Amino acid sequence: MKTDINNLALLNRATYMVINGYDLTQSLQTSALIETLQFKLMNGTAHFLYRKKDGSIREAWGTLLERVVNNNTNGYGVPRKYYNCQAYFDIELQTWRSFKYENLITILD
Repeated sequence: MKTDINNLALLNRATYMVINGYDLTQSLQTSALIETLQFKLMNGTAHFLYRKKDGSIREAWGTLLERVVNNNTNGYGVPRKYYNCQAYFDIELQTWRSFKYENLITILD
């Protein structure tokens, strides 16, 4: 169970975003938001908004609970984090989804 913030991951994400042209302050805020989202996903269900590749906004309910992940993993391929993406199991559609870190808009509660 994830219980703390990974500062190194947070800084790595922010650095990647700055290199790709994003503002430093915005990059740090988005990185902190991603860390919060990962905490919520690993410890239950999260409700959040992100911008899709086509520009539309997606409202999602997702999880990364261990029992759900273990039952729905194929076990092949490259982890999404290497592509700077956040993967999650979509509860509504019962399938895996992902989005780029910089496209996270907010976490809803």
